[in-house]
Amino acid sequence: MDIGEFRIQFMEQLRFDAEHEGTEPESQFISKALDLLEEIGEVSDPMPMSIEMKGRRGRIMAFDAYAYDEADGALIMIASDFINEIDNTPTLTNTRIDELFLHMRNFIEESVEGDVSAYCDDSDPAINIAKEIKTKVGKSMLATEILRFKFIILSNAVLSRQVKNVSREEFLERPVELNIWTIERFHQTYSTNSSEIIEIETKDFGCDGIQYLKADIGEDANYDAYLGIVPGEFLANIYCKYGSKLLQGNIRAFLSVRGKVNKGIRETIIKNPENFFTYNNGIAVVARTIGFSEDKSKIIYLKDPQIINGGQTTASLANAKIKKEVKDGGMNNLFVPMKLTVLNVDDDMSEEDIDRYNSITKTISQCANSQNAVSEADFFSNHPFHVLMEQLSRKKMAPPVNGNPYQTIWFYERSRGKWEQEQMQLSPAARSKFCEKHPKNQVIKKEKLAKCLNAFAMNPHEVCQSSAINFSHFAKTINNLYETSKESINEVFFSKCVCSVIIFDSLDRRINKADWYPTGGNKAQIIPYAIAKMMSMIPKDLDLDWKLIWQKQEMYPALEKELMNLAHIIHEFFEKEAQGGLVRSLARRADTWNKCKNLPLSLSEEFRSTLIPKYEMKQEEAAAKKERKFSQAIDISVEVFKLGAEYWKRVYNDLSKENILSYGDVAFIGSIAEYIKRNSLPSAAQCKRLIKIVEKAEDKGYIMP
Repeated sequence: MDIGEFRIQFMEQLRFDAEHEGTEPESQFISKALDLLEEIGEVSDPMPMSIEMKGRRGRIMAFDAYAYDEADGALIMIASDFINEIDNTPTLTNTRIDELFLHMRNFIEESVEGDVSAYCDDSDPAINIAKEIKTKVGKSMLATEILRFKFIILSNAVLSRQVKNVSREEFLERPVELNIWTIERFHQTYSTNSSEIIEIETKDFGCDGIQYLKADIGEDANYDAYLGIVPGEFLANIYCKYGSKLLQGNIRAFLSVRGKVNKGIRETIIKNPENFFTYNNGIAVVARTIGFSEDKSKIIYLKDPQIINGGQTTASLANAKIKKEVKDGGMNNLFVPMKLTVLNVDDDMSEEDIDRYNSITKTISQCANSQNAVSEADFFSNHPFHVLMEQLSRKKMAPPVNGNPYQTIWFYERSRGKWEQEQMQLSPAARSKFCEKHPKNQVIKKEKLAKCLNAFAMNPHEVCQSSAINFSHFAKTINNLYETSKESINEVFFSKCVCSVIIFDSLDRRINKADWYPTGGNKAQIIPYAIAKMMSMIPKDLDLDWKLIWQKQEMYPALEKELMNLAHIIHEFFEKEAQGGLVRSLARRADTWNKCKNLPLSLSEEFRSTLIPKYEMKQEEAAAKKERKFSQAIDISVEVFKLGAEYWKRVYNDLSKENILSYGDVAFIGSIAEYIKRNSLPSAAQCKRLIKIVEKAEDKGYIMP
């Protein structure tokens, strides 16, 4: 699909969604763009909030969303440039870019140095945002949470050829990054299903190259390994430009590892930079490819570098530079040890290649961070749970509702942009049929599922954290479920997950229309708290009527009424507790949830009468577990059969020579080969024994072909 076709499809989808949901195409555009930016790691937990006003001397102050990046210490301002046209392709010019950038910058400047409240009503959410920005910027660079400003312009136009450079000067003593997202960039990201690749030439950052020593790791290795000595100034400079994008492989992303470690690093940077190489453990980096100087003495180019260990080291160097804690030239004698793994992979990777690349990076990252006890759950994006959920989502059909003659599918996105990708090569008619069967409002993203299930698990304070932190909490729970009871992840589990999403999203829409809900209110915090409060009040032997929700594909009236009542109460609870402060920060605290949980409320009789005995659901879940166990056994049998008789004959011949297994075990593998040769499907019991034999052989050093 070329850029023209993509733009038409993109606009048609926005208009369709807007009409379906009763919103405007621009709102759909902003929402879709923010989702994408969050998925690729460009922003974290962006808050849509369209603000526009005139300030001093008639200056326009405007933006459409904002966010904070804790890993970067960045304030992110986002502006939309949307033109509701399909037939004509508009152009984003230098003049328009300057306008939008200044509108965003003006708001920050007024927030820090002026008084936003002088230009709007007392109830305008802009006032609280301005207070928040002023507090985070602080009174000096040594007492600030904001180390840089990032500005993002979202546009459905094509970038003018006249736009050559979008770099901007420092603002409020902090570096400024301006990022332009046009329709071309959206097209590229959706079509490749990958984040944009960083390419670094050392000369662009005042460095003539990185000294290195190549390790001899044998001919069979599918990667190259190097030990390097990285100038601290260079490391600080690349982090100043790219920030947390360099930490994509480091799952912890500097979110929770602060405190003593970073204080120690900072002290060495400022007081003893020449000892940094000795005192610091260094960094571990993975890259796709690298390039060398003409004499091969230095590394001068890195493609897609990811710092998988040493994120705090890198961020601390950059922060010391931004805060001017180190004088010019103060890092001239500061060097950082580096272990570099080069995977030598192509840009044009298939989905299988991407999974392999991610798996390799994950394993290296796990090992590199083993001293810090990083759990398997921290690498959850590659967990087989997602594979199971994807399979279940394609299998479990939702009943037809609202006069729709078709059953539909709740599309679980195991990999980002999968829903869009599956439509890209379809004809308009085929695409329409696809969307009928897989509606956009029935796409479930991993992060969304984490929020919903964690709310129902009565952890709303975790849901109110950043998506990354909430996902980490959720992942540990799911990882434990997968390890201890894989068969519990079945069709009943999936339908219950869908129901939780239905409730969450339905409550979102209803709160938005409530007469008590103010513009720019705290819906993101009210929803998980209302759900959690309701679940905490339901008697232990009773449960929601999940089957009814699934059948109707919506909340039943008594449930809706109960949640809306609770949402209103919790809105008032937050207003009282915050006392003019930020509800978003308040909602993240465990003690806030404890206060809310202990509010003396009771469920209405109308709602209580709709609850069902919990044992009814348990019976259905037990039946589904039993069925899932049976399905798993069949799946294993099929996989063993698909490998083929020749494969198992080869394993048999290899192990006959190796002399590491008993005769009986080896002979059994030979019998499986003969069994498959006769076109017979091995039984579950045969497969179970076969797997045990294979595991025994691998434990003794045998590598399966």
